[in-house]
Amino acid sequence: MSFTSIAQNFTSTVKSKKTKQPLSYVNVSILNKRVGTSTNLDGEFSINLEKYKKDTLLISCLGFSTKRLDISSVLKNPTAYREIYLEDELSSLDDVVINVKKKKYGSKHSLGLRKKWFYSRVGVQFGMEQAILIPNDKSKVGKIEEVSFWVGKEEQLFYNSRLTWFRIKFYSYDKEKNEPKELLSYQDIIVKPQENEKQNLKVDVSSYHIYFPKDGVCVVIETVNPKPSKESDNQYITYPQLIYSNESKNRAWKRYRGNNWFQQSEEHRSTSAIIGFEKKYYIAPALKIKVRYEK
Repeated sequence: MSFTSIAQNFTSTVKSKKTKQPLSYVNVSILNKRVGTSTNLDGEFSINLEKYKKDTLLISCLGFSTKRLDISSVLKNPTAYREIYLEDELSSLDDVVINVKKKKYGSKHSLGLRKKWFYSRVGVQFGMEQAILIPNDKSKVGKIEEVSFWVGKEEQLFYNSRLTWFRIKFYSYDKEKNEPKELLSYQDIIVKPQENEKQNLKVDVSSYHIYFPKDGVCVVIETVNPKPSKESDNQYITYPQLIYSNESKNRAWKRYRGNNWFQQSEEHRSTSAIIGFEKKYYIAPALKIKVRYEK
């Protein structure tokens, strides 16, 4: 049975087209299913494609163009896809950084979700991206100095619990589509929490010169498998877990390994026994950013 299972898996190595070097922690998923994996430190991955012959293999990595492969074509000629190359998207980044450095900025301002915290015990899969819109009430451009979020201790650890890292990304906000739009920084920011403890994770991003648009910014927290060569099945939980905030407006999204964004639908209900009413809150990770506005 084990040899049969291995034979059905498609194995490949993802590399940069420019440098020909392997790319680690690349997200690999089935476009229309919540099924996927990530490349190991040598850029290698293995995934079973037999059930998804009519679907698309989606390969995405920070700083590179997303690649889509027809699974039926891959299965017909797997040897042609033993190495998969991704196009580099970093060609204009240096010019952007130079322009931002010339700006003058004021003092720091703290923005984000700070009240009505809610600790959820729902585990998050590796490769899940959760986006939170941080509005720009002043409608002035600036740059992001710091991002911080809370994680909580998981009390019910069992044999297939997995320690997670977190990748932080920044996107502009598309008002028309009501979703994250363009990537604002190609810096690969990985946060490595301590073992299973409640902690506030702070990241100084001032040296990256990340733009803060007039329409606000969508901050993304992605769960990353520290040991991608040991990919888990669907029956596991990750720790430490994100602490969430109850928000009156729904301004959070999710997506799995580079697939399409979808609006959060989770609600937390608060009931008052004295007044006798129930109030709904939307769930979003408890996150703050510090920004400096342009003078």
